[in-house]
Amino acid sequence: LIRYYTVPSQAAARKSTIVGIAAIGFFYILTLYLGLGAMTNGVINITDNNMSAPLLALSFGVVLFSVISSLAFATVLGTVSGLIVASAGAVAHDLMDNFLGMNMTEKGKVTAGKVSAMVIGAIAIYLGIIFEGMNVSFLVGWAFAVAASANLPAILMILFWKKTTAQGVASSIFVGLTSALGLILISPDMWVRYGLLPADAPIQFNSPAAISIPASFIALVLVSLVTQKKGAMVEEGAEA
Repeated sequence: LIRYYTVPSQAAARKSTIVGIAAIGFFYILTLYLGLGAMTNGVINITDNNMSAPLLALSFGVVLFSVISSLAFATVLGTVSGLIVASAGAVAHDLMDNFLGMNMTEKGKVTAGKVSAMVIGAIAIYLGIIFEGMNVSFLVGWAFAVAASANLPAILMILFWKKTTAQGVASSIFVGLTSALGLILISPDMWVRYGLLPADAPIQFNSPAAISIPASFIALVLVSLVTQKKGAMVEEGAEA
């Protein structure tokens, strides 16, 4: 997202998006081969182990293991702190000040941000305790599915479809987010968390992305087409 504030033009934003998606996609494809290498090398138990990259590095020596472990630790800290700061800022500035119209002072916004950060952190810790026994890679897949469902259609269509409207983007985010979370809540793995039989779950798959992402795209296209005359397009609003 920071790239969108630093590019000089819309064309540069499109190029930056393509390069970013390609680079990130290549990295996550690479993780599949890291896991496969760790499995075939015999350093992990694929049924209950989340440490494929560090343990694979350990098989090559302590130095590489130390480097990979330190990078992983720094990445975790950076990601968590960044998410908490971004979430707290969104609650204090976007939700409370702009959307709810609370008209807080700068000091009030800072206080609200601090309280929001503590609450968000507490919720994250609680969820971490609940899902302690689950495979980390599977939880990451859920997080990516929710994020992609809410954000990917909006980002791509704003950049590459001129008929995208603000109403279409809002509906896309809402449909993607709610459908992804809803499908996760009724998935077989969550049914186990409820103390029920996974075979009794309403759906028999655990990843919501196959349904939620297309639903988000469809919602954006339909609402954008319907609201062409009712609302200014996102591109026109950005130029204004």
